[in-house]
Amino acid sequence: MSELLPPRDPKMLLTEVSARIKIKDIKRLYKMRDRIAVKWYESALVALLFVAALTFLVVVVQLLPKPNPIVRDFVIASSVALILIATAILEFLLRKFRAMRALYELQSRMFDELEKEVARLRQKVERLEQPASEENKDEPSPSSPNRSDNP
Repeated sequence: MSELLPPRDPKMLLTEVSARIKIKDIKRLYKMRDRIAVKWYESALVALLFVAALTFLVVVVQLLPKPNPIVRDFVIASSVALILIATAILEFLLRKFRAMRALYELQSRMFDELEKEVARLRQKVERLEQPASEENKDEPSPSSPNRSDNP
């Protein structure tokens, strides 16, 4: 049986496949960047939570019965704790998103630098390979009479 030859030059095929993979990765990267980008409603969400918390606290204070101060104090304290916990969770999540954005920016810069370094190294390797192949053609064979170390 004869071997099946690739329809194209293997080096060219590898380059095309690598380019397609890079394009797909870049598209995915931009999609993720858009997902974690700063949105206008993040600050509005914190302000809205604050207003809702104050409204909730006013409603709780107004609807509690006056005769039993222990129950009233307990409900007010637990309502304040609930508001503080909800606000803290939202702030925690927003900090995590900010950290993810910073990490994305850092990784993008590092990725770009690595790509530039790989391209530079590939060019250097190609330059080193070219003179070596040209020198091998011009260099006399070890048994040639033109060699200087031949007596």
